[in-house]
Amino acid sequence: MSYSTSSDQSAMTTQSNATPISATSVPDLVRIGQIPTNTAIDIETDILDPVVHTDTFCRFQFQNKGILHSNSKIVLRLKTNATADAFVPAGVGIHSLIERCALRVGTKTISEIDDFNHYIGYKSMFLSNEHQKQRESFVSGRRVAHKPYYDEGTGTSFTGTLAEVTVNAPTVGLDNGTSLDASGGSLDLNADPHVTNNDEYGVEFAVSIQDLFPFLYQNQLPLFMMTEPVTIELFFSPASKNRMCLSAGDAGDSGLAFPIDTSATELVADYQYFPQEMMQEYARQNSNLSFTYMDYRLAKRTIVANASGAESTHPQIIVNVGGAGRLCTKTFTCLSNDSITDVSMLNNYHSIAMFNKAGTSPGKIVSNLKYNDHFLYPVDVDNSAQQFHNVVQGEGMVPFVTRDEYSNQGGTMTPALYEGHIQSDTHTGLSAQFGYQVYKLNRNERINSRGIELYNIFDKIENKKATTQSFTLRTYLELIRVATLKDGVMETMFA
Repeated sequence: MSYSTSSDQSAMTTQSNATPISATSVPDLVRIGQIPTNTAIDIETDILDPVVHTDTFCRFQFQNKGILHSNSKIVLRLKTNATADAFVPAGVGIHSLIERCALRVGTKTISEIDDFNHYIGYKSMFLSNEHQKQRESFVSGRRVAHKPYYDEGTGTSFTGTLAEVTVNAPTVGLDNGTSLDASGGSLDLNADPHVTNNDEYGVEFAVSIQDLFPFLYQNQLPLFMMTEPVTIELFFSPASKNRMCLSAGDAGDSGLAFPIDTSATELVADYQYFPQEMMQEYARQNSNLSFTYMDYRLAKRTIVANASGAESTHPQIIVNVGGAGRLCTKTFTCLSNDSITDVSMLNNYHSIAMFNKAGTSPGKIVSNLKYNDHFLYPVDVDNSAQQFHNVVQGEGMVPFVTRDEYSNQGGTMTPALYEGHIQSDTHTGLSAQFGYQVYKLNRNERINSRGIELYNIFDKIENKKATTQSFTLRTYLELIRVATLKDGVMETMFA
């Protein structure tokens, strides 16, 4: 079922006295940023219900009309759980629900991402503090924005003076817009982020479809030119452990289920309409359209870490992550502790740094990548500062995380609480949880039949559990892909 609202449709109606539009005056209607600001645009909004929906899967189908706006939203709501207070993971928000997503045209898959919730954990690092605090905390539930934390005294209790709490800022922590209370007592400076206990309505946020499918960052789908059905499929993460995070006082209830409220799931689809004669002329000129975009492929490897008190040092691990015959622009990796789920602030959507404690020799990651029979770096990289630089180089911007969060160095994270969790904790907090590795392939070459080989030494993987634990190394390959729309039929291939 769908419900539709529309703005003034006058621009869609061909007037008998309208001036014909010349071929040279038609802008590129499907390329984001190519449309002149003075172009007449009408927007029609449909509220689409899923054609199939369970707690593990849902599918939406668009109508073949207009041009799909890339910032259309999917609304998701979780049912309440009266047993415990819980909140969506601070790093990924409601994206924790989505384990896999796929955009299909007919039987062809245009874009898909496996372990999407881990992928978006990396991408979310590049959202500014202002964007996370003022927008994403309300729209998607992501809220890793930072602020200076003024002198809190000892531990998590304020014992200083008012002057100290307003002048001396030795640490940083999360910022959700609340003011610091210097009245004394327990310092929980970020209380009550979207809890579910006694919340009659449930937790509801929205996911942008361009975050799901990188194809839509640069292109918009001309649905009016397509003859095949266009669908979005979402595969959801398990109801227990992987969707929410428990407040520290309720961590003993780990494993509680948070089912999706299937009655609330909907896709808010915005269809753009330009003057009718412009759209007709564009379709006539572009019976054979080509789209170039990035798509991602995932490779996974399990690593076993020693029990508590014996930090694991793994000799060189070589993993072939694929990519043979493809054009690959970069790869990025994350090492996740599989045992850290709903008892933490980030759930399982993190990338751990190595053990680092004052008075002990620091752990480190030694990394390199080999493709086309050559190593990317002439000397293996074992310096966290250089690895951070590689992240900046690979993404083209600086991630909005602290040194403590990236490499477990500096000791700048506050011990102040977030829903009872100590933010500076290296397992359930934020310290050492954003240690992503990025490799920008710089030779503009097609990968040969051997594929890409990732070389890693993990020196001192920290595990606080009393038993050995498994860690998962995820590697995402960014591949160049091409889609063509010819006579209403979409085809796709790797470049």
